[in-house]
Amino acid sequence: MEFSRPLLADKPVIVQLIALLLFCVAGAIVFSALGMLVSYAIFHTFDPYTAGDPAAHIRITQAFSSVGTFLAPALLFAFCQDSQWFHYNRADRRPYYLLVNVTLVLSIVILPIVAVLNQWNQALTLPESMAGLEDVMKSLETKSEDILQLLTFNHTYGTLAANLLVLALLPAVCEEFLFQGTLQAFIMEKSRKPHLAIWLTAFIFSTIHFQFYGFVPRFFLGAYLGYLFYWSRSLWLPILAHFLHNALSILVDFTLAGRGILTDEMEFTQIKGSMPLLISCAVVAFVSLAFMWRIQKDYYK
Repeated sequence: MEFSRPLLADKPVIVQLIALLLFCVAGAIVFSALGMLVSYAIFHTFDPYTAGDPAAHIRITQAFSSVGTFLAPALLFAFCQDSQWFHYNRADRRPYYLLVNVTLVLSIVILPIVAVLNQWNQALTLPESMAGLEDVMKSLETKSEDILQLLTFNHTYGTLAANLLVLALLPAVCEEFLFQGTLQAFIMEKSRKPHLAIWLTAFIFSTIHFQFYGFVPRFFLGAYLGYLFYWSRSLWLPILAHFLHNALSILVDFTLAGRGILTDEMEFTQIKGSMPLLISCAVVAFVSLAFMWRIQKDYYK
């Protein structure tokens, strides 16, 4: 019996890219609408700030939006490429256990590095001629910070569990399926230039968050996740690293907030002993990445 070829198989690159973009736009619209309807059914309002539990309202809509904007389009695109949901994105492969172990170490030591990059990024200012654009970016940044504070304001373990799900696990799975598992895999396949694919995907990954004052650390995190995907040949390693980074950040903020310390008012370089810690973490991160590069060459040759 002869089966028809997958929908996007052998189609021109531009057609495949347009299809992926349409999948993302359609998914964002449909799932965001579903999220709003579910929130309305529970709280009887579309406005989260008039709901009985504004944070829960936002978590529901964010969860639906993440699935619709990132995960659903990625899976649909993969199926249209080779009639399988988890092959094109390499979600059907397990990473080498040594790479997993090193990733666990890296997830801890990169936190101070990201903190310093974020501190430096926050201090950047645009030229006076771009003051209008800077005001817009600051407004978007303030809105994001307000939402994050609302989600983390209630200092309970129930809130912590909900945030680990919506702010750590869901973004890790959904975003990695789209960016590394789909976009990076697509660019690598078409260009045959893995490093170009990694850095270009990292740029898009950081840009699409529309947060200029977090662009630099997110850009380097995107590249880090891209190399994990490239080295491991498995989507689950960058998903693990993405989740661990988000989860550890949430846990650190939760722990410090429980002691009355607000991380928004802290600068990493002002903490006693921060520079020796930063240097140590940078050395460990470099050695770990070099070790991963070496063992993946031996294991996958």
